[in-house]
Amino acid sequence: MDNELASSPARIHDRYRRLVMFDLAEEFELGFFLSYYRNFAIPHLAATLAGTGEIEARPAKRSFDTAIVMYELIEHGFEGDRGRAMVDLLTRVHKGVPGSGEDFRYVLTTLLVVPIRFCDEFGRRATTAEEKQSAVDFYQELASRMGIEGLTNVYEDSETFLDGYEMRHARRSDAGDKLMTSTMGLFAERMPRVAERLIPQGLAFMIDDPRVASALNLPKPSRPLHGILRGALKARGMQLRRRPARVTSRFTPGKAGSSVYPGGYQLSDLGPINHAPQSR
Repeated sequence: MDNELASSPARIHDRYRRLVMFDLAEEFELGFFLSYYRNFAIPHLAATLAGTGEIEARPAKRSFDTAIVMYELIEHGFEGDRGRAMVDLLTRVHKGVPGSGEDFRYVLTTLLVVPIRFCDEFGRRATTAEEKQSAVDFYQELASRMGIEGLTNVYEDSETFLDGYEMRHARRSDAGDKLMTSTMGLFAERMPRVAERLIPQGLAFMIDDPRVASALNLPKPSRPLHGILRGALKARGMQLRRRPARVTSRFTPGKAGSSVYPGGYQLSDLGPINHAPQSR
């Protein structure tokens, strides 16, 4: 009975929510951002994303929607109305999308592994084995509800799968270049003008994989810049360590301020045209 309770969807959600929304919230926010870009490094995935026209036409909306959907799921879990609406949206958006089961596993695995790796390297602390397992359990549950099979239940195996998939598939493509051009502008707009030229090198550093960075057409950081960026992120982690733990969730459903939704959003606002859920 205790084992059944520990593995229930509610418990799986609770453990992962604590990690993402409270314990390592700032680190996961950056980690999810890095996950978003990994897909552009895979030519056939990039071609599918570019083919919809959504990212090039509305790069800010697509970026914010992707983040909001994940945070809605993590905040509310799989059993509530809002969580079920997000699973339904993800399922409908991906229905009929070209790709193998391995491709869909890869996309979920980037969300699982990339933020944890960033936390372990640059966070206020490394994630624990229990926290890693909570992430594995969460994405296994999400995959099950989306009809995606084959996700491993061992974190280390997830890392092996991610690295192997990228070794086989990551390379530069015209579609990937177009997606990078569309989305890099979003971050250039938010950075001081003096720092704009360093954005590609900074992203390459945080990607922390020369093969993937090259596939994204990102320049290798110079040795001095590499040292500066590493020192800055390590210092940031130490600053976070000195702060008290969060007592409120870093995400407020419906009120995530952004240039896309300055007055807040309804669930029906999320997703590509004709794919928005009806629940609010």
